[in-house]
Amino acid sequence: MKRYITTAISIFVAIIAMAKAPDLNVEKLFDGSYNTDKSVSIIISKTKDKYFRGFTVNNNPTLVKKITALFNKDKETAEQSQDLIQNGSTNYSSMKIKNNNLYIQIGLSYSDDSNCYLFITGPNEAFK
Repeated sequence: MKRYITTAISIFVAIIAMAKAPDLNVEKLFDGSYNTDKSVSIIISKTKDKYFRGFTVNNNPTLVKKITALFNKDKETAEQSQDLIQNGSTNYSSMKIKNNNLYIQIGLSYSDDSNCYLFITGPNEAFK
């Protein structure tokens, strides 16, 4: 009987260990370090079923470059991605990253070199 209990506990722990939080580079933007930056607006919304975060940058080309670099690092592990290119520059990029068998969608749009909008959204369980 002890063997069955030990086996059941081991299986339960293994299942919990497999469900891990995503290791997204763009999540570093939401660590609180930009909360007082006047060029940044942050939106965080959580409902029973969905988690959403938005990060808007105005007149800060250095930060736009940093966000683009973080986004491109995450894009390397994406299941799907797409880019909208107009007049030789990317206006919008998006990707889907699978975590805990659910998809997290990440999008990045630009209005010019100093302004951008990043969003991350998905089911709550995808972020656990």
